[in-house]
Amino acid sequence: MLLTVNTTYQPATDLGFLLHKNPARAHTFEVFGGIAHVFYPEASETRCTVALLLEIDAIDLVRRRGPGGRAPAAGGVDQYVADGRR
Repeated sequence: MLLTVNTTYQPATDLGFLLHKNPARAHTFEVFGGIAHVFYPEASETRCTVALLLEIDAIDLVRRRGPGGRAPAAGGVDQYVADGRR
């Protein structure tokens, strides 16, 4: 999944301060169910774009325990796949 946010409010690089991420470098960290990457494809005083790329591991989502130590609901991976049947 890719999410981008743009701003032209000046100075546009203040977007990095709001997100607590330095626009000069990429950031990678683990999140529940995958890996998140935060980077800035464009960072100037007049325009700034931040991108969040999520690498979701569907198998890991099913196998790991959820928040609060609860086991995931029974049903396997089909609970995470929407194929239009229901």
